[in-house]
Amino acid sequence: MRTGECNKCGECCKTLNITVVRDVTLSQHKSIKELELYLSYRGICLVGENTARNQLFYSINIPCQQLGPENECKVHQNSEAKPLLCHRYPIEPDNGKECSYQFQPSTPLNSVEFDIARTK
Repeated sequence: MRTGECNKCGECCKTLNITVVRDVTLSQHKSIKELELYLSYRGICLVGENTARNQLFYSINIPCQQLGPENECKVHQNSEAKPLLCHRYPIEPDNGKECSYQFQPSTPLNSVEFDIARTK
């Protein structure tokens, strides 16, 4: 869960982050090293992976077109113009030290179900 307010550091708007399916992606390449080389020629960085969720994480240095020179969002106050992705972002603490949001782990659904069953 995310709490706090945006302090306009701009870190979450300076790159485009993409999540892809790990097994599918690696089936098209001989190794992680070969994938990283392939991506590097396209200006894409492999920044992480989650093997439990079968995910790879890419980052591309493409800033949002709505990010102003002082790291302000040009559509921040206009909720109708602001994309849904921007309303939800960031959802994980991966934006660097400048980000003022705080994150607390969510309670897994199976823990909630267990607690409900235990109280009956």
